[in-house]
Parts: sequence; structure tokens; C-alpha cells
Amino acid sequence: MSSALIIEADPRLAIRLATILAARSLPAAVLADPDRALARVRAEPPALVLLRVELPGTSGFAVCNRLRRDDDTRAIPLILYASDVAPEVFDGHSKLRTRASAYLHVPFDPARVLAAVAACLPASA
Repeated sequence: MSSALIIEADPRLAIRLATILAARSLPAAVLADPDRALARVRAEPPALVLLRVELPGTSGFAVCNRLRRDDDTRAIPLILYASDVAPEVFDGHSKLRTRASAYLHVPFDPARVLAAVAACLPASA
């Protein structure tokens, strides 16, 4: 069965995202520590990664860069989301080779999350 990995330090937001993904029958694991999350993605590649920009100790942009530069993880769909990032920053990041598959701003509407997930995953995932 396909699953998602949510990289999020805020437990309430992580639960909210996991609940939204459950509506698409996509189970999700949650990790707050970026290094543990990177190891998990490499060991057990998920169908999708949802990655918060504002993480303790590092930036989600840096984590995205590491995932996109790794041959084993670069093809995994990745949704980058943030509460404190200007739209222009996401626009600039979306032009990079190491860009995310989709971008969202917090707070978000569940329908927008599901639309981003649907755009990233084939219907059978």
C-alpha cells in the first residue's frame, strides 16, 4: 500500500495533514526530525513527501534540495508548505532544478491539499 511521509514539527498540523490524506486513503507517517526523515525516505521510499519549510535546526528548502539531488529520492513527489514564506520565494524555488512538485501556504484548505496530492500522485497510488 502506498503511504506518505509528513515532515512536520507541529503535532497539531501533522495530525491535520494526516487526517486530510486519510480522506484519500493515503496513510501517513510523521517525523519531526529532518535527519531521521531523510534516513526514512532513503530506507522506505514513500509515495509522497509533505515537507514543512519551517523546521527546527534546518530549512525545508535544504531538505528538499538534499532529496532532489539524491538519485534514489529525486523522483518522489514532494509538496513543500510554509506559513512564513512569501509567494515570491516559492515562485523562485519552483524555477530551480531542485524544486518541489507542489507548494502550499499554511493555513490551507483541505481541498487544496487534496488537489496538490492528486496532481502529484497517479490515481492508483
